[in-house]
Amino acid sequence: EAEADAMIAGLRKGETLASLAAAKNLSAPEVPNVPRGAPVPEAAATEAYFEVPPPAAGKVSPGKVTLADGRILVFAVSKVTPGDPKDATEAQRTQLRQQLAQAAGIEDAQAMLEAQRKRAKITVVEERL
Repeated sequence: EAEADAMIAGLRKGETLASLAAAKNLSAPEVPNVPRGAPVPEAAATEAYFEVPPPAAGKVSPGKVTLADGRILVFAVSKVTPGDPKDATEAQRTQLRQQLAQAAGIEDAQAMLEAQRKRAKITVVEERL
């Protein structure tokens, strides 16, 4: 984690991610145009990309995230393209409404399941699985 913090400090000083990674024999591929929700390399990383503030002109917004396997990913957001709902087609809007409804349904089902588990005693009989 200290190495990741040092790399972020270097990025804030104006060093490039490529040069910082090369100095440590690490790869730093450029991954342009990452949309929200894309698993690049996994969903938690994409969430982290969108949590950093948009970079100032000519600068980057660095960040880090711990991946599921324990590795730390250091990243630098160089450009943010704000979305405009007016640019979405009717088909895209319909698809988004469906996705949001599905996500809300999943959250409701999980909340109900958690509430049921708190009220009931659950016994798992391993040999019957």
